Amino acid sequence: MIVFPQLVTGASALYPVLKARRKRTVVNVLGDGSTDVFSDNDAALVEWELHATGMTGAEWNAIDSLLQQVSGRWQTFTFLDPTSNLLAESETLSSSAWTKGALVGLTAGVVDPLGTTRATTLTNTGSSVAGISQVLPVPGNFQYCLSAWIRSSGGSSVTLSAGTNSQSVSTSAVWSRVALAAGGGSSSASTVIFGLQLPIGGAADVFGLQAEAQLAPSDYKVTGVSGGVYPQARFALDQIPVTARGTDVYDAVIRIVSPENT
Repeated sequence: MIVFPQLVTGASALYPVLKARRKRTVVNVLGDGSTDVFSDNDAALVEWELHATGMTGAEWNAIDSLLQQVSGRWQTFTFLDPTSNLLAESETLSSSAWTKGALVGLTAGVVDPLGTTRATTLTNTGSSVAGISQVLPVPGNFQYCLSAWIRSSGGSSVTLSAGTNSQSVSTSAVWSRVALAAGGGSSSASTVIFGLQLPIGGAADVFGLQAEAQLAPSDYKVTGVSGGVYPQARFALDQIPVTARGTDVYDAVIRIVSPENT
């Protein structure tokens, strides 16, 4: 799997990170002087500018190796957006992006910790542990963090899982944001399963499921039909100027572009 490398600290990027969306409008001038104007959605692009200051030699070499591997702008790679939630449909757990157990019930429209009604109640009426999960096309050996707000008046526990890592957390009648830091998976794996499991007969209110390529959760970002995984990303330039400020200290500004996820 060709993917933009993660920093040795487990972070997905050095900050600041600038992100922009670019859309194209087509203007057709007719013979009578009138114009037709329409949006060219197929030309929509997302662009990131990573101000990578203070990289180690190993970190810069990994980025430079990727640049050589894909021949600058020529070939694509997978980029995990450091400003986004990697999961799709983060608040629509009944969507096809999620896989749920056959006897797991979903009740949407529950009051969430932000005071709106975007949470969902999960109920496991089966005879085995079950829940919901989502498979992402991301490298198995990255560091990840899965987080969510959980509440359960019955005191039911839930288990967060990310790849080969899992953690059981106790719940209460008060909303609490819980997180699982995961890493150390197989370097040959090109997918990771993120999920939340309930014990037999368990029930819990869930809100704000979020996966990120870093060690701890950031502010929650709601997602729609696509998340922050961009499999068709490219470098914006064939070369990346780099400055060596000292022994094992490198600075560079890295620009990456990708078609907008749809």
